[in-house]
Amino acid sequence: MFRILIGFGVVLGSLLMAAGVTVSAQDTVKLAGNHPTDIAEASTGHIAPERVLTMAVTLKLRNQAELNRLLSEQQDPSSLNYRRWLTPQEFSTRFGPDPSRMKAVKEWLAEQGFEVVSSSLERRSITFKGSAALAERVFETKILTYGDGSSYANETDPSVPARFEGVIGAITGLDNTAHAMPLSTR
Repeated sequence: MFRILIGFGVVLGSLLMAAGVTVSAQDTVKLAGNHPTDIAEASTGHIAPERVLTMAVTLKLRNQAELNRLLSEQQDPSSLNYRRWLTPQEFSTRFGPDPSRMKAVKEWLAEQGFEVVSSSLERRSITFKGSAALAERVFETKILTYGDGSSYANETDPSVPARFEGVIGAITGLDNTAHAMPLSTR
């Protein structure tokens, strides 16, 4: 009986992998720096699972080494690129996200059950909505509440599929703890 169960598990795992279903956390990567730090001990509870969150994915720029070189040349009086600025369209074409990658991220979000609200290649962002429970499951994190329960934050950095490493730069909306701070006081 034990051998039959092991054999069934191997076959089921193979079928799920062939169908494109994630079967282990090894297929994901953490987005470092995508959660507030040192707040877990201040938690007053767990977010309501049905609470709808509006979130956004920010895509990374492409060709970062080339961009760094261009920026350096634009500031160097001896360079042919000195003060030769790019138009927004030129910048987007050379360094913006690849449209096919943005499409793949949008499709993945929709497949997970999120509602994709909008996307902008120029802004490198995809806005989407979903329940807190869905966000916790998909991004492999826990969302805790603070104070009177109206403030919330993800306890750990979110995870995304490994195929989006270097594509997705950040996920916002898993917390609402960012507040404007005055630069000076009277």
